[in-house]
Amino acid sequence: MLSALRALALLSIFLLGACVTPPHSVSLTTVQQFHIVDVTVENVDIIRSWPAEESVVVKAENFDAAAIDRLQSESASKFPAMRAHFQMVLTERFKAEFATHVSSKLAGTRPVRAVVKLKQFDVPSVARRIFVDQDVKVQLDIDLVDKRTDEVLLSYKGPFRSIPLFGGISTVVAVALEPADPTIRMTDRYIEGYGTWLLQN
Repeated sequence: MLSALRALALLSIFLLGACVTPPHSVSLTTVQQFHIVDVTVENVDIIRSWPAEESVVVKAENFDAAAIDRLQSESASKFPAMRAHFQMVLTERFKAEFATHVSSKLAGTRPVRAVVKLKQFDVPSVARRIFVDQDVKVQLDIDLVDKRTDEVLLSYKGPFRSIPLFGGISTVVAVALEPADPTIRMTDRYIEGYGTWLLQN
């Protein structure tokens, strides 16, 4: 099982780097005039399931048995407490990732806001992994928006990224060995790739 997980990790690295977004046409001189002052996240309502964070909300909100049963068959984003928590977690995460991979490389004077738009963000539940779906999926679009005028200065149509997880009867064992939240590494590498794309001209 451990050797299989190592093979999966190597495959995941390959899949994460398999797609490339076409280069943009904005000059590097112009990009370096930007200064990212805020990062916002949109479209968290598309998140169908995210087990690592769902468990946090279930415990914090003391979900009763009926609510937990609903969560097994309905999109997590149908629950207001889930949506609010997802929004908070992703906003904090993307702010930290931008600070690490992007903001520190832009020392200009033109204030801009980075708007991260979720196109896909899904971590299948244990039940889905056993029966129908074993792939963690992430796809983001990112706009740089002028803080003063709200003009979109540069748009990034991000690639689709996925990581296959073990499914079927091996799911229960695999869950105990896997990282609790595979999206942490995925989004970090996604924003790292965005920073490279942004400064490539």
